[in-house]
Amino acid sequence: MKVRLLRTLVYTKRITAQTIQIIIGAALISAAVMFFLLPNQISTGGFSGIATILYYFLNIPVGLSVIVLNIPLFIVVFIKGGRKYFLGALFGTVILSVLLSIFAVLQPLTEDRLLASIYGGIMSGAGTAVIFKARASTRRNRFIS
Repeated sequence: MKVRLLRTLVYTKRITAQTIQIIIGAALISAAVMFFLLPNQISTGGFSGIATILYYFLNIPVGLSVIVLNIPLFIVVFIKGGRKYFLGALFGTVILSVLLSIFAVLQPLTEDRLLASIYGGIMSGAGTAVIFKARASTRRNRFIS
């Protein structure tokens, strides 16, 4: 009985740490996009970049675009990757989209494109690293080549 309780506590601690890492990573990525890259018309890679382009051409909110664009990938991840990776990717993408929508109402931090590129790249890379360390994803998929 004690072993089962200990395993449950270790599992809960690991899931809590992963959840916090995903939230921090998604916050860094969404802050990079909304405070630096999007206001200076700099596109990122992946679906966030496509969402940025859709924002400028069709005025579709970035957070909504990211969720909609990821739906086909969620299906493939669920089929090929399993439930655990799917839930991490889904959680990361939903948090990213929500934070993109929240940060959309705030003012950009710089209008200098060079500084925006540097700060946005560093923050986006750091956020992606934190999320990958948590063994989750927001936009890239290791199951699709």
